[in-house]
Amino acid sequence: MLHTKGLTKKYRTKVAIDHINLDVNQGDIFGLIGPKGSGKTTFFNIITGISRPTSGTFTVMNMPSLKKVRQHIGVLPEYTDLYEGLTALEHIAYLSKVTGTRQKTSDYEELLEFVGLHHDHQEKVGAFTPGMKKRLGMAQAIAHQPEFILLDEPFADIDADSILHIQRVIETLKDEGKTVFLTADRPRFTNSICTKTAFISEGKLVSPHTTHPQEKTITSSNIRATFKHAWIDDEVKPVLTQYLQTVGTDLVISDDETSLLIRSEAQVPAIIRAFVKCKVDLYRVTAQDAMLSS
Repeated sequence: MLHTKGLTKKYRTKVAIDHINLDVNQGDIFGLIGPKGSGKTTFFNIITGISRPTSGTFTVMNMPSLKKVRQHIGVLPEYTDLYEGLTALEHIAYLSKVTGTRQKTSDYEELLEFVGLHHDHQEKVGAFTPGMKKRLGMAQAIAHQPEFILLDEPFADIDADSILHIQRVIETLKDEGKTVFLTADRPRFTNSICTKTAFISEGKLVSPHTTHPQEKTITSSNIRATFKHAWIDDEVKPVLTQYLQTVGTDLVISDDETSLLIRSEAQVPAIIRAFVKCKVDLYRVTAQDAMLSS
């Protein structure tokens, strides 16, 4: 679906990406992981036609030109331009008209429900949170049912609820046999959904084509975080469980207590926010060395 050979981009004396060789095959959920400034977005902009490489080649769906495959790919850039005066439903309808893939209103409503915006489809986009805007961008990227979806930083700077919705969308696309290429600055949100990953630093691949990272044990998780809480409603329990599985390991959930292994106490505030977002009252939080709690 995507093959690059020696892909390089230079800006005067700076090398943004340096001889990248990458293979994304049909059915892959491929994550390109690296910190900000590592070259991920430069790489993404080249393969989506926004920028041209200085040297090297790439093909998308076995085509050297994007013009022939545009109807078969869906793209979510890191920053999506949205018309704040339109509603979410009007956005999808307008995009479909522009791209010539017009559908029924019920199809648009179903799509917005798929990304978790069914309660907000008549709300003006100007009132949306960053996470809601990202979900709307995701809906736009897949509205025409593309075979290959490219997502630049889909989990960056958004709330836990939006992260969970986007993860579920990607997992569904995987189940449907779609191919997804995405970038992220950390693997914590991609470990459970990617079938392959590659790590990039200073424009170079430092660990190419690692397969099935979700099957690895996170050996650095050495803190047992325990959350004493009220009853978790059955409707939100799967959502909360899925999120907790992306941030830690050895998850144990009972009626009034949840515990998991995490890498750092710095993760605790985000987990607390997830409980609050799911409207679960917290009574007590403790975190201690896993060796002491075992």
